[in-house]
Amino acid sequence: MSELEGNPEFNKLLAGQRQIDLVQFMLELAADAYPDLDRVGCLLEIDRLGVACADQSCSRASARQRLTAISQMLYGVEGFHGNRDAYYEPQNSYLNEVLARRCGLPISLGILYMAVAVRTGLKMFGVNTPGHFVVGCCSGGEALFVDPFTNGDVLDCTACKGRIEATLGKKGAVVDEHFRAAAPLDIAARVLRNLKAAHALENRWPAVLRIQQRLTALLPQIPQERRDLGLVYLRLAQPHKALPVLEQYLTVCGQDQALALQPSISAARRMVAELN
Repeated sequence: MSELEGNPEFNKLLAGQRQIDLVQFMLELAADAYPDLDRVGCLLEIDRLGVACADQSCSRASARQRLTAISQMLYGVEGFHGNRDAYYEPQNSYLNEVLARRCGLPISLGILYMAVAVRTGLKMFGVNTPGHFVVGCCSGGEALFVDPFTNGDVLDCTACKGRIEATLGKKGAVVDEHFRAAAPLDIAARVLRNLKAAHALENRWPAVLRIQQRLTALLPQIPQERRDLGLVYLRLAQPHKALPVLEQYLTVCGQDQALALQPSISAARRMVAELN
């Protein structure tokens, strides 16, 4: 069991996992990196943005008009934008930093966009399209999508698909099933994996450990997450924690995976023996 599996605040967020409050989830992650995080201040800023957008968005207008008004306020007036210059910075995934710096990743900006839109009366959903997260809104039988990374552009399905394929540089990479509404659990997992990769690129392994603990608690049914937890423990020279986790993974993985993991198991056993 990871330390975070016993964290009551995190467990509360995971209760009924598929209904995770994504804003609270993002603030919980931010608190890992910013112990003095002003959660109330972040929520008040989101509320302020919601009021500002509601003032510009007529409830009698079409969904496209309302989304366009929200995007104009957030991107044109408030200055939010995708961080193209430093895409892989960990700060792009922390909601407090997104609010302070007015920039982030598609998914962090998308979560903020949904939180603001709901305060104007618009119900939206996240879309885990490959390589580029977007948010969607269905109204009057029409599905519209917002690119939270690029000016909050409001797109129909065809235009959104074309934009994502252009981003990926691979025509035909996006199919209709990719545009299904994503469960909050799946969105939360994507946020964590982005953050894990960002910290790993900077060799910030204590931060990676904290994120991997959260991934393991969030996705207990995925053995590879526990395996990765064990490997991070080993990298941080904590073999007593690494070994039982890795040995448990051996009981559920296939032969090829077990063979690939054997050098790490041997290293953990050697380190344990040397420390005893």
